[in-house]
Amino acid sequence: LLPKQLLSLGGEASLLQQTMARVLTAFPAERVWVVTNEEHVFGVRGQVRAVDPALEAQVVVEPLARDTLPAILLAMEQVARVDDEALAAVFPSDHMVQGEDAWRAALSRGAVLAEEGRFVTFGIAPTKPETGYGYIAKGRPLGDGAFEVDGFVEKPDADRAAAFVRDGSHYWNSGMFLFKMRDFLKAVAQHQPAIWDWWLARTEHPLVDGYRDLPRLSVDYGVLEHLRTIAVVQAGFTWDDLGNWEAVYRLGAKDAAGNVIQGDVLNLGSEGSLLISRGGKLAAIGLRDMIVVQTRDATLVCPVSEVQRVKDVVQTLKGEGSKLVESHPTVHRPWGSYCVLEEGPRYKIKRIEVKPGAQLSLQMHHHRSEHWVVVQGSALVEVGGQERLLVENQSVDIPMATTHRLANPGKVLLEIIEIQSGAYLEEDDIVRYEDVYGRVPSAG
Repeated sequence: LLPKQLLSLGGEASLLQQTMARVLTAFPAERVWVVTNEEHVFGVRGQVRAVDPALEAQVVVEPLARDTLPAILLAMEQVARVDDEALAAVFPSDHMVQGEDAWRAALSRGAVLAEEGRFVTFGIAPTKPETGYGYIAKGRPLGDGAFEVDGFVEKPDADRAAAFVRDGSHYWNSGMFLFKMRDFLKAVAQHQPAIWDWWLARTEHPLVDGYRDLPRLSVDYGVLEHLRTIAVVQAGFTWDDLGNWEAVYRLGAKDAAGNVIQGDVLNLGSEGSLLISRGGKLAAIGLRDMIVVQTRDATLVCPVSEVQRVKDVVQTLKGEGSKLVESHPTVHRPWGSYCVLEEGPRYKIKRIEVKPGAQLSLQMHHHRSEHWVVVQGSALVEVGGQERLLVENQSVDIPMATTHRLANPGKVLLEIIEIQSGAYLEEDDIVRYEDVYGRVPSAG
């Protein structure tokens, strides 16, 4: 629920915000759309608004994730309304790109090829054997750093990846694309007729209708691998998809001992290590080439050389039914955020932050009661139809099955501590009656 796109892994801006700032150097905001799913829409809107307020209205919402091909088609509907003859570019929002001038130069070269009717990709010259990336096989030279594409290779084994690096025959696939929209739609119609039928039906009902029934299909598998008129432009910019913690270490600012340190870390004599704390003091003593990432709910410790095995940890946790793979301790909402401080049988304690002028929905819980204590700011509280204003150190009880609402009427952040008690404390025990963010079903 807090993917890497929304994280700040280097500097203050998130990867999404870095991507948007870069894109706005080449395109006006009214010709940029961001596709995300319902789980992340409010966080995405807040982050792009901080980059340019005009972008908030340019967020396109998927009912759920269906991989890149359906997501791109959602955006193409928006593009078609503006210019059905347009060139369209697609950029992942979770990659690190450095070198904006070289990035824009690659786009300019790609635009020329796209105008000629080619589907354009952008390749990164590999610097090491990487088994977690897709590769592009380069063919006949097209001049000015561009080549025809001879094929795609998805995540080769170590020996094959090493061979690609030695002979210089392949690029890493950056996941960036550029194409004439009309050519792209023709390719979808030819190679994915069921998805094309869904696209055509958009004139009869909203495009998101039937979205849940679409197959999960990437644009690579669904379209690219069927085409013969594909070009790859060699990128002159630095690129990394930050697919693991080793990439965060490699790209991070290092101290004199080669450590990348973020957060509340006490380091005594460690070298060549990534040390991150997002909750509590992290003490590291004499570590060598290690990765230690500590958050409120979990801690990862592994040698840099074993970082690819983090995916095995994730799969094991999934098999155990652990919530760690889904939820971060801090959950962002359109009105602010909450963080679970502690929980146990029949109780849960949260810290809730409400932005100035924001309010939660008018709601009710069937299986729990709540007690709120104001720590900072002022709270306008409605309980059972009665309103009252609370200030710091004041509290209120919300009995089970009682309608209630929390709002911040002030100009500073409202912070409260919420103590829940009851037989069932999960987030789906909520009935909304009114909501300014459109989360009441009857409100559409």
